[in-house]
Amino acid sequence: MAEPAISPPDPLAPPGSPASPGPAEPAGSAGPADPLAPRGIPLTGVRRRLCRAAVTLVALLATVHAAMLLLHVASDFPLARTYAKQVDWWMRPMFPQDWSIFAPDPSRYNLHLEARTRVDGTFGPWRDLSAYDHSRYRGDLLPSIEEQLVLRRAVSSYQASAARPDSGSADGLRDAPTQYLLNVVRVRLHDMGAPLGDAVELRTRSTLIPAPGNPEAVPAPRYRTLGVWGLPS
Repeated sequence: MAEPAISPPDPLAPPGSPASPGPAEPAGSAGPADPLAPRGIPLTGVRRRLCRAAVTLVALLATVHAAMLLLHVASDFPLARTYAKQVDWWMRPMFPQDWSIFAPDPSRYNLHLEARTRVDGTFGPWRDLSAYDHSRYRGDLLPSIEEQLVLRRAVSSYQASAARPDSGSADGLRDAPTQYLLNVVRVRLHDMGAPLGDAVELRTRSTLIPAPGNPEAVPAPRYRTLGVWGLPS
């Protein structure tokens, strides 16, 4: 197909005058495609309805989650107490919150759990399970907050249940928080390579966090024995 002829400039035309136009393009012919023009699939009626439904669902889930989060951290509200079971089902275990939105109460003590096992009738040395947990997550680029809180929550649940007069039998083995704590301790001891033996003794070591500006004034740690439990062979 022959290219359209371009008229040469008029040598007699004064400087600055527009060049003579070439032959006009036929009507209806499209110019070259714009490389920056947007491209995509046009939204038909079905796609448009699906997009609207997806946006509505995401907005609804975000609203429900925000409401559940507010009720979870503001547990003193009457509405939060009424729907405590539903809120707890929604928030755990994926969205735990260990702070209060209105009155944050950070811990004033460093609490460590220590354990020692009895092998052949003799208790071995005390092992710091909390320090072992800290060493596992220190330097980790993507630490799991759930795994970090397993030991701390097990101790807190045990201490809360032990304060109740109906917490279980004398040996505590029928109490669910106690059994859960023992299970966590057994897993930690196994990971540390410690012999399990036939019994385990637990105690907590709490150290007061010094005030800012006086890091050397650290009092002696306080120990509290939790108990001795037999381990199944």
